[in-house]
Amino acid sequence: MATEHQLTKIADIADLRALQGLYLKDWPKHCVGYFWLDNYLRWLQDDPEIRHLTFYTLDNDWATDGLFLLVHRYQLFFCNLSRRRPQLKLALSLLDWSGGYKVSAIHEEHHLVYRELLAELQLGMDREKNTIMYRLCCQKAKELEVECPSGYYLDKVRLEHAELVNDLWSARHPGSLYLIQLLISKNTNIGLYERETGMLCAWCLRLQSGFLGALEVRKSHQRRGLGMIVAAAISQSIAKDLQQDVTALVNLSNSAACRLFEKLQFTLVQGEHYYWSMSLPKTGGQIDWPNNE
Repeated sequence: MATEHQLTKIADIADLRALQGLYLKDWPKHCVGYFWLDNYLRWLQDDPEIRHLTFYTLDNDWATDGLFLLVHRYQLFFCNLSRRRPQLKLALSLLDWSGGYKVSAIHEEHHLVYRELLAELQLGMDREKNTIMYRLCCQKAKELEVECPSGYYLDKVRLEHAELVNDLWSARHPGSLYLIQLLISKNTNIGLYERETGMLCAWCLRLQSGFLGALEVRKSHQRRGLGMIVAAAISQSIAKDLQQDVTALVNLSNSAACRLFEKLQFTLVQGEHYYWSMSLPKTGGQIDWPNNE
């Protein structure tokens, strides 16, 4: 008689920390899974009652292969160490896909599982992108030179600027304003301000996956090298404050971003691609998550 498999929750913080420790194996091969867990463990330490956050594994066995699914609001991340497909696909099939998910940092081997499952469930998909990963080791990030040009100063991005950051974010979507607010309030970020007016001119946030994200310069201030300044500043902050490597995902067509990170001595992780995608709700339409929860 076949065993009935179950999607089980990982609720104990000690278990989550032990799971995170598994992802140190063969560093930095599994750094993406490590950073996802690290991000939310830090958030839970700050707010143990954080809403709409659940960690799952298959049959209560996260220790064998590090298999976990992380759901936060409408966002989904999934990973296992071996990158074997059958168990991961089984675990994903047990999720409730009715509302759709924004799925980030899908390793190319896991992407095959994801595409197969969506086809079997007859779910639509929106805005899928293929990206490459750049990495800067912690020590090199600490040694970056950050020179703020005359007339500007560097500081944290303030919550009052969340709508501006969200409006100019290329990956914005219904519900993303609250995500931006969380990233500003809980994660490392850098803003470059005009000293005379106090205007926020350029910024970069650290996403939940550890990647640099929402790197943007106001149109009125472009072509002045400000993007490189905030990218260098946030990289240095991550390295010094968190003692961690710095990573960034870049769309294959974004040659300007590639040049920026290469100038900052980031190394392209050869031979690996990561995808992000949005699976659409079963009833059709777009993911529609409130901006206040």
